[in-house]
This record gives sequence, structure tokens and C-alpha cells, in this order.
Amino acid sequence: MNIYGFIHLPWWGYIIAALVLTHITIISVTLYLHRCQAHRAVRFHPIVEHFFRFWLWLTTGMVTREWVAVHRKHHAFSERPGDPHSPAIFGIHKVLWMGVLLYKRAARDPQVLKKYGHNTPNDWLERHIYTPHNTLGIFIMLLIDLTCFGAIGLAIWLVQMVWIPFFCCRCNQWLRALFWLS
Repeated sequence: MNIYGFIHLPWWGYIIAALVLTHITIISVTLYLHRCQAHRAVRFHPIVEHFFRFWLWLTTGMVTREWVAVHRKHHAFSERPGDPHSPAIFGIHKVLWMGVLLYKRAARDPQVLKKYGHNTPNDWLERHIYTPHNTLGIFIMLLIDLTCFGAIGLAIWLVQMVWIPFFCCRCNQWLRALFWLS
């Protein structure tokens, strides 16, 4: 593999590439996981839905059923005991810095998955690839980034890996905290 990868860009082109890739992930979370799966507010063609599932597998390792179940439980108990990631319950610092751990803890509870994870994909790919090998996609994404961008692909991959759990979730949680505190 060439140290520069197959895609050669000026320095600012790599920044734009990283932003485009992370925004595809944000769109996948917002439109697919949140609006389509958790709230059933929108439907997409099955090919589009599968693209979102595949992209999220590559860039986050999130399991659709787990994310949906935790999010639905959050709405069922919003800012009250039982909310899996409420700053009112856990404190803003714990939610901001350990939000992923709070999510993972709630997602490990089989009762949460059973009660709130209904009507999510349960096809062969979900049962045999996406759920049991949820972290495999992240490493495949690393190989893709290294192949496309060379050594700088590692930095792009790192940005992709921290974007949703740190930047995107932090912005959402800061906004929630601001409104909760005011």
C-alpha cells in the first residue's frame, strides 16, 4: 500500500473528506436510527435503509436494536428515574464524559431490548454480521481509510470514531442540559 493511498488531496481536502464522512454518519443516526427506526416517523426504500445500517456498522459499531431500545426508553422516562442517560439523574459531567458507557449499560439489559427494541431489523445480516460482529465494521473502515488516504487515513478514521460518541452526542447533551438548567 502506498503511504499516500489512492486518493491524493491537498491538506484541506482531507479535512473536507473527514467532515463529509462524519456527516454521512450523523445523517445515518438522525434519519435512520432516530427518525426511521426509533420513532417510525419516516420510511426509506430498503436499499437506503440497508446503506444506513451498513454505514453505521462501518463507522460506529452501533447495533440498531440496542440504539433504538435505549432511545425509546429514554423517551419513556425522560429526565426521570429510569432514563438511561439523563443529566438530571446522573449529572451533566457523567452524561457528557461517560454517555457511551451509560448507553452500553442500558443496552446490555435484555428487558430493555425486549420491551423497547421491537420492530427493528432482524434479517440474516443483522443476526449473523451486524450484531455479533459489530466492531468488525470499525476495523474494516480503518482499512478503507488507510487504502484510500494512506497514512492520513488513520487520522480520518480517528475523527470518524470519536465524532458520534464525543462531538455529536456532546452537542446534543449540552443543548439538553442548557434547556434543563434554564
